Amino acid sequence: LFRSLFKKKKTVIDYDAMFKEQYKSINQITQQAHNELDYVIKESLYEVIVEKYNELIDFIDQGAHFDKAHFEALRDNAKKELQSIHQINQSE
Repeated sequence: LFRSLFKKKKTVIDYDAMFKEQYKSINQITQQAHNELDYVIKESLYEVIVEKYNELIDFIDQGAHFDKAHFEALRDNAKKELQSIHQINQSE
């Protein structure tokens, strides 16, 4: 009886579900960034987007079933966008 009380349950982490939630969040922030007129705010939103893409790629490394190269390319595009926004902010 006691043994069954103290047995640890194996927790199964659903990386696919976590991935989908994170990706949904990225899409919402990206939409917000596209609509943002203040380039300082736009830059900080893109910093969050790039970081969230890094987390997506970590989920893939941990077992989420998505195309890593595709999401690395999306992250690289977000990095380029961040860089160009950063340059605009530096020139003002």
